[in-house]
Amino acid sequence: MVSGLTMPDLRDRADVEALLRRFYGRALDDEVLAEPFARLRATGLDDHVPTMCDFWETVLFRAGRYRGSALQAHRDIHRRAPLSDRHFRRWLTLWHITVDEMYRGPAADRAKIQAARIAWAMHRRLTGADSPELLVTQRVRDDRAPDRTGSDDR
Repeated sequence: MVSGLTMPDLRDRADVEALLRRFYGRALDDEVLAEPFARLRATGLDDHVPTMCDFWETVLFRAGRYRGSALQAHRDIHRRAPLSDRHFRRWLTLWHITVDEMYRGPAADRAKIQAARIAWAMHRRLTGADSPELLVTQRVRDDRAPDRTGSDDR
């Protein structure tokens, strides 16, 4: 957990990478996620983290860096190790815990909201079934994310 009275919000790629590394450190050792993450555990994070940084930078900051297909990547995993709502719930729980340990603010909230939406949609597309526990049940105002395409003044 970040020390001090206030915790920072997610601001940039470095923050996203720190979040992902802590999250995957937890997820790769998780009993529920062991089978779906077996290949990633064997190959390591070095090739995976940059792609995930591109994905989450695009989701959170509209950076436009991610060009892959998250659904196709998860279809490949689903073929090797069928994913159930239990896997998605656990992934989402670990994601929320990790975000809350490290960050507070609009981007951190967006990271949790978007993760819930992604988990629900992936589960539905992969299994053909709804998971009531993954449904996002409340509308949260999601203001336009800051532009991270290089046009800001940083």
